[in-house]
Order: sequence, then structure tokens, then C-alpha cells
Amino acid sequence: LLAGLAVLGVPAFILHVACVGSSCERVDAATTDVPFCSLESDLRDRIMTGFHDRRSPDVLAIARDRRVFGATGQPSPGWPSIGTEPMRVPIAFMGTGVNDASRIPSETRLDAIAPTIAEIMGLDRPHPEVRSGRAIEGIASGERPRLVVLIAMTGVTSDDIDANEGHVPFLGNLSERGPATLDGDPGSLPLDPAAVLTTIGTGGLPRQHGITGRFLRNDAGAMVEAWGPKAPVSVIATLADDLDETLSERPEIGLVGSHRTDLGLIGGNWYVGVDADDVEIDDVAGRQARAVDHLLSEGYGDDDVPDLLAVALSGDAVAADAALTRIVRAAERAVPRGATIVVTGTGIEGEGPGAAHDTEIVADVNERMGADVIEGTALGGIFVDQRVLAREGIAEEDVVRMVRRYEVPAGGAAFADVFPAISVSLARYC
Repeated sequence: LLAGLAVLGVPAFILHVACVGSSCERVDAATTDVPFCSLESDLRDRIMTGFHDRRSPDVLAIARDRRVFGATGQPSPGWPSIGTEPMRVPIAFMGTGVNDASRIPSETRLDAIAPTIAEIMGLDRPHPEVRSGRAIEGIASGERPRLVVLIAMTGVTSDDIDANEGHVPFLGNLSERGPATLDGDPGSLPLDPAAVLTTIGTGGLPRQHGITGRFLRNDAGAMVEAWGPKAPVSVIATLADDLDETLSERPEIGLVGSHRTDLGLIGGNWYVGVDADDVEIDDVAGRQARAVDHLLSEGYGDDDVPDLLAVALSGDAVAADAALTRIVRAAERAVPRGATIVVTGTGIEGEGPGAAHDTEIVADVNERMGADVIEGTALGGIFVDQRVLAREGIAEEDVVRMVRRYEVPAGGAAFADVFPAISVSLARYC
């Protein structure tokens, strides 16, 4: 194998990453010296499930102690980091079609939500083999709802619910409304809302659906925003896509979100020729609740054809709790004894002291390289401008080394590990 790779001209650092030949003769050497392979196995697995070979950033980086954050979002979303526990998110089912005596096991992943809703609806989705998620056993009661309201909080974690005990009456009493857990698992990293919402919407992980973050590469190699005009479609269909296609476009499908990148909850462009879904965008939780009221008044749940209304709910725990209370009451009022409510979250990591934001890293690296080598960032990585590298005679490994040297304002290295994306592609050799 080593000889064959040498003939093909594979660079030495790739042989080292691949752990072939003598580069990984000792296990302990691999765990200390090899980029990506040196990370703890659970962290590696989460990065791998959040990675797509043709769409993810060219260079990936793991922060130290919550030290690197995105420039947008309230609170700012964090890059994957070492030394932090896996994020906990709520998962709850309530209402029509839900077996109240059932339970949701701890560490249930978010890719289980779409198949569980499908089972509640009685929907037989095609091609289950392309999705990692499986229905949570025992949740579906056999009664069919006329409306499912799927609410995913983009700024609230289970730790936030615990920390605001007494101030979040709806979230604090989820288990009294139906099967629930505060120990749900997003299943992948980075915790980019665009990626995790698509996991919730499809029932597959980012390595399957390919929406790895708010920014990704399209089939032409351009860095684009997810769900925008030039963005690649999800590799697999969402539950809403399959619902619309299976029932000949009769269901009402809607989304209330804070940004177009929240469309991963419903998709809408996987099948050719389907009708347009209702989409309303607002980034304030209270106004989002009013938008839900408006859509419910348009006939959601009016007949026996099951409808799906998804909400990517913004705001902190207290604001989200108030909006949730209003949304659930409105759904139950609009569709008495016929509405299923699902509540979950995407997970988000709080910002540590003295942290850096990715825009600062871009400016610093471009200045020290003497060229605009970084095209842009996504949570957990950077997109390298290959045209600039070719023009300036710069190797991608030079960019990796420069990013690795970056220090946060509070002092100390920002990153525990920085590596080219091919390290993840070759992770089977770790």
C-alpha cells in the first residue's frame, strides 16, 4: 500500500495522516502526532458525521476550551473544541398520536425525530437505507394527527433550561406533557444550526444530507450559503418533501424561521415540480409566534390530510419558553384533539472568556500570508481560495501552519488541532 501511494505521488503529510507504512507503527505515536487522529475518538466521530467530502471547508480546526466562535448569531455559535462535554438538547413529543406511557432514551440523536414523526403520521418514507435515523420505539400510539408542529430552538440547550429553572415553565415541565428527555444528542459537529436543522428535517446526519453548515461548497466548487439560489440541494429528502410527494402535494407545509438557512427543517427543492411551501422569516421569538398564528389561520389541520408546520425558534430560554407556550396553545386551539407537538433544539456552545471570532482569524492569517488566501469560514473550518494559492505559489499546508499559530486575545493558542479536510476523508486509517 505504501509503495502504491508513493507511485501516485501522495504527499508525505497525507501518508502520515493515513497512518500507513511506518508513520503509525506505534499506537501512542498516532495518538500524539497525527493531525485529526490525535483527537479523542468521540470527538473524531462527531466531526466525521458532520463532514461531507465535497462540501465541507478545505481546512478544519478544533479549538481549545471554547476559544473560537462565529461572527454572527446571538449567542455566537462555537467551533468544535476539546475539553467540553457533548451538547445536551431537549427532545419532547406531545399531543395526538403520542403514547404518553412511552419514554425517550437518553442520548437519543436528533436524526430520530423525522422517522418518529413519520411513524406517528403513518407515512412510509421511501429509501430508508439512506438515512441513519430510526423511529423512537413506542412513541407512536396509532392515532393519526391532522397537524404536526415541529419546533426546534436554535439558541437554547438543556443546560439553559436547567439554569433557568422556575423561569421557563413550559420547558421545565416537558416530561409532564408527554415522553421527553433533556439528554438528546445532536449527533454531529460543528453545531451549525443549518446543519443540525437539516438533520432534524431529514432524519439523516450531515455526512448523509450534505448540508454541513450555513456556508458550504456547491457542485461547481464555489462557496455559497446553504439553501440559497446557487446552493446544492440536500443529498436526501426531508420528511416534508416525502410527505408532499407521497400525498400528491395535498398537505400544507410551512416554515417559520429566522433565516433562509433554516429551510433544512422542510427542504422544498428535492422533488421536481412540487408546490411552493409557506415560508415566513423573522428573527424575534415573539413575532415568530405571531407568524405561526397567521399560518394556522390559513387552514393548517383543517382536513384529514396531515399537515406539517416547522418553526426554527430563535431567542434565549426565557423568550423561547414564552413563544413555545403561545405556539402550542394556538395549535391546540386551531386543531383540537388533532395536533402533535414536537420540541427540540440544535445545541449551541456558550462563549468562553477572551475568545476570538472567525473574522479576526481570517484577517490575521491573510495579513501574515501577504494575500487573501482565505475565501471565507464556516463553523469549524475555513475555505481556502485555490486561485490565490496558485497565483501566489502558496501551498495549502502553509495555510494550515499559519492557522495553527493563531493566538486568542486572552493569550495562548486558539486551536488544539488544525488539519486539511483530507484528514477526515482518510480517518479510517487512524
